[in-house]
Amino acid sequence: MLWIRAAELVPDFERHRADWRRNLLRVVWQLAAHAGSDMVTDPGLGATWELLAAKAGVSRRTFADRLRWLRTHGLLFTLVTGSTPALRASCWGGRVDDGLGNIAAEYALTVPRELLDTMDFEDLDRLIPPTRAPAEENWRDVPWPAETLPVDETRTPKGFIPPLVKEVNPPVHTREAPFPAKPGRTWPSTVTPGNKSEMLQACERLRDDDMLLRKVPARQLRWLLRSLFVAGATAGDVRHALHFHPDGTLWPVGTPRRPVSWIRWRLGAWIDYDTGALRAALPSQRRAEADLRRRREQAALTDWLAGLRAGRADPDPAAVTELRARLEAVRERARRPRYGMG
Repeated sequence: MLWIRAAELVPDFERHRADWRRNLLRVVWQLAAHAGSDMVTDPGLGATWELLAAKAGVSRRTFADRLRWLRTHGLLFTLVTGSTPALRASCWGGRVDDGLGNIAAEYALTVPRELLDTMDFEDLDRLIPPTRAPAEENWRDVPWPAETLPVDETRTPKGFIPPLVKEVNPPVHTREAPFPAKPGRTWPSTVTPGNKSEMLQACERLRDDDMLLRKVPARQLRWLLRSLFVAGATAGDVRHALHFHPDGTLWPVGTPRRPVSWIRWRLGAWIDYDTGALRAALPSQRRAEADLRRRREQAALTDWLAGLRAGRADPDPAAVTELRARLEAVRERARRPRYGMG
């Protein structure tokens, strides 16, 4: 098929890994299989995200990424954006029912002109099927302008009711689901895990945030980070320790060939594996100490102000009388004319 071949001819296609290209071709095949003769995906044929991703054997996240790649290179054009009543602006967050229900997305499969120019004529003839000749209709010769067919064939029977034709392809809508499609429980990056289960969740969070750590299984990563977690490190501390020295300078940037040895080497600058003692304070510990020091200073300032308010007494009446007399004398001098009348 021409459109599938066009996806393989995109220059960026060969820059990706083999598994990435394999998943892309699976998505492309499913889109082409669920498109009509006008090269537009038909939800009635099952062209929904849920069904297409399941048939292609990829996750919804991978399916969305491959659609983004196809749109970026001009191979896919969105005609109808999928939506649910909870997300459409006309429904006011699901409070108003517009009667449309869930609307499935529809895409047009397109081939850029520059890709067609790079292909030879033999490939185009082989990939583009010949256009079918229109079928000849079975006309019955009737003298014009009068119709001479028998009345039994042309009359409408009394009480004739046209049969109800059942819809062959009922509309298929997308399933209403929150965004993102598959929300997962992620461990907070500012909380120290306490047991093995929490450590495993923290490792899953680190693997989601760092592509390099995805090369290490979560359980093996938990074994590597156990000493640091026991010492009070959070997921954010581990991420900081893998990229910064204890003095704040950056580690050299590069892609290691052995991620496990690379992790142990960099974390060894922060913790002693033999004793489990930290060689330097972790970022979360430094922030906690700064917060504690600030709270102590605020508490001391509050106590000092409270002491000043408690020690404040009423002024001496004699001093107040004397001050008022002085102010009155100043006011009288201010009222006198500066220049005498001559």
